[in-house]
Amino acid sequence: MFVPRALRLKGVQEKQRPKPSEPSLAEKSALSKDADLVDAMEGISTNSPEPQVVRKVTPRGSNITVRPITPEYIAQLAAGIELIFSDYAHQEEARSKWLQDRYRTVDGQETFVHLTAILENPNISTMKPEPTQILLQRALRECPSTLLELSSNSYYVRRNPYTYPPKFLPSNSFEEVNDDGLSFWDQRTIYVEPHVRNICQTPAKLAHWLKTRGQLKLKWLPIQATHMLYNSCAFIVLSGSVENEDVWSKWREAEKPNNWKIMTKVEHTKRTAEYIALLEKQNPKCVSKPKDKTKLPAIARPAALAQNVEVAPDYTEVNAKPKTKRKRNRRKGQKGDPANDQLEDDGHNTAADVVEEDEPNSKRRG
Repeated sequence: MFVPRALRLKGVQEKQRPKPSEPSLAEKSALSKDADLVDAMEGISTNSPEPQVVRKVTPRGSNITVRPITPEYIAQLAAGIELIFSDYAHQEEARSKWLQDRYRTVDGQETFVHLTAILENPNISTMKPEPTQILLQRALRECPSTLLELSSNSYYVRRNPYTYPPKFLPSNSFEEVNDDGLSFWDQRTIYVEPHVRNICQTPAKLAHWLKTRGQLKLKWLPIQATHMLYNSCAFIVLSGSVENEDVWSKWREAEKPNNWKIMTKVEHTKRTAEYIALLEKQNPKCVSKPKDKTKLPAIARPAALAQNVEVAPDYTEVNAKPKTKRKRNRRKGQKGDPANDQLEDDGHNTAADVVEEDEPNSKRRG
């Protein structure tokens, strides 16, 4: 009970309030549960939640784009397989050894090569996208060749035994030469610079492009081999000779394939020799020592030139420096002094100067 201060001074005392008793443990646990329930209820909203917008996350793909398998790609694979089993490959030392090391017998028949070995050959392994056995089987079925034969289980391929050796091919083709000393295969080799710089790195693509777009003569087919000199140029071996000038000139008039530079191997060897001779004449120090040609493969060696072929033509008229007229040095202030003119070199006076000296001077001093 509340007692005012004035009454407390007169002695009236305020009654003591009883102390509240502490709750028991059971009551405390009940109160704590009630408090937790209230806190939980306060955190729950009775309002309906806002609709959530689901964002579609597009997965990030790889930066590498896979080239599609086109009919032209399948045809290029078929052209590459033909290069592996060509006549040239059966007689050239390195290529023939590659075949012999991989020959297998299938169903009692010999000289088969497994498709896994074909995938390792540079004529096929350089193709993009990377070839597979299924793609090779597809190429042999969709682009059939009379030169190739597929095994019964479709996992082996070989050169058709009825097509080798052909009638035109001598048994020792790499030792045979004509009257001018030109070898058998050099008579059938051409030098090309394609329109695309890096196409020479892929033999199958190079051979297929020339076959389909080059309008080759039938006697030049099939293409026997390719050899890359640099990224932008290569040698290609054909089946027929290209040394007939009439046939060659008529074919080159068509200028096929477009934007290709093509010449015979003999012409390429001649131009290379002329270029080296010109460099030696202009600056002998800049010409490097000739390399040992015997270590190169036969297709990369220079062709033999006939004796009547002029290797180094006369470049004296082209490279002769024009004679420059020497300027006269006159002292200042004495341009009209005849004594100074007499001191100049008379040997450098031209015929026009002599004519001008003989003519009367129209400007006379007064």
